[in-house]
Amino acid sequence: MELVRAENLSIKYPNSDETVIKDTNFTIADNEIFVLVGPSGCGKSTILQALAGFIQADGLLTMNNETITGPDWRRGVVFQNSSLYPWFTVKENVGFGLKARKFSSVEIDQRVKYLLDLIGLSNQNNMKTFELSGGMRQRVAIARVLANKSPLLLMDEPFGALDAFTRAKMQKLILDIWQQEKTSIFMITHDLNEAIRCGNKIAIMNAHDKKITKIQDNPFQNINLEELNDFELEKKIDNYRKDILKLINK
Repeated sequence: MELVRAENLSIKYPNSDETVIKDTNFTIADNEIFVLVGPSGCGKSTILQALAGFIQADGLLTMNNETITGPDWRRGVVFQNSSLYPWFTVKENVGFGLKARKFSSVEIDQRVKYLLDLIGLSNQNNMKTFELSGGMRQRVAIARVLANKSPLLLMDEPFGALDAFTRAKMQKLILDIWQQEKTSIFMITHDLNEAIRCGNKIAIMNAHDKKITKIQDNPFQNINLEELNDFELEKKIDNYRKDILKLINK
């Protein structure tokens, strides 16, 4: 089923006449990982900000057939920098949104325990977040958003600051979370290997058109390209990657 719809979406920044996004169209389905790729400065993050309700847009932008007019717990955002509360413990950070929404302590404890088990940080639940590694902090940031059971998770270069090994682990974690939580994910990345591993839909922008120019199915989701030892499959994925690059550089 359709979760998000954008039709003729156009965006200008406040106090500016410059159009950043012009007449773009896309949909995001339930339980879909929709990955957006494109060069720096093409407007990817602007689309995410509109989806989050941080900025206003012209045209149609709906979630569950309701117009997006502002931030909402149903759309959780994870940025490249984790933006956690450093004076809180891991479990306090994860449960923060639920506490603000007046959930009972029993409900909060159950949900937090489940999520810390899911992200592999049960043993760190009482640590302050400044004591954690970068990868651990991003896991906490993801769990904090998931705690609200948001139907849509918005991720803006969430693993861009991590080393390659940690990044690969986080990609697997996102796929595991997606399969267990049945949430939809809108992810921005500059890493085409990451896009191919994570997304079942890949949307492409270039530097000139100010819109999504193509959306395509990804037949290679959940394949770890770093561990691939099938020459024929590797060749197919390489050609698929090259086709995406051509559209980005068009």
